[in-house]
Amino acid sequence: MTENKNHKQALYTLVTVFFFWGFIAASNGVFIPFCKNYFSLDQFQSQLVDFAFYGAYYLGALALFIVGSSTGKDIVGSWGYKKSIVYGLIFSAVGAGAMIISLYMNVFAGMLFGLFIVALGFSLQQTSANPFMISLGDESTGSNRISLGGGINSLGTTIGPLIVSLVL
Repeated sequence: MTENKNHKQALYTLVTVFFFWGFIAASNGVFIPFCKNYFSLDQFQSQLVDFAFYGAYYLGALALFIVGSSTGKDIVGSWGYKKSIVYGLIFSAVGAGAMIISLYMNVFAGMLFGLFIVALGFSLQQTSANPFMISLGDESTGSNRISLGGGINSLGTTIGPLIVSLVL
């Protein structure tokens, strides 16, 4: 009974994280015009926001693959899914702090670097999340839990830009 309760708590926490991944990723569409105005950027420079964010997703996942393939060691597997997600959250929080400092200092390159670090953390989190989601119960129903996470992620993707646009 305790194990089932712990799995439900972990599932609810993970689903919440899925929501915020969608919320933040989709908010780039609102964040780009904000940065364009705030930093007085041209169109190319403003599109570096998306490039930094999604480039980090690509490079983070690719780095995990390359390190794992070349060393024969699964980094996420050796850390464990929970720890990998926590490390990714910490990494993202450090990047968010760098973004905030850079915004206050009016340093666009620093803000891009912070956003890149946020997305690297997200990449680690999402690499860990799906197998963790499967492990939170019967493996035969793992795809149901992943679908729940994906649906909640899409909810965050839908309402994130609306809320961020109100805040900005």
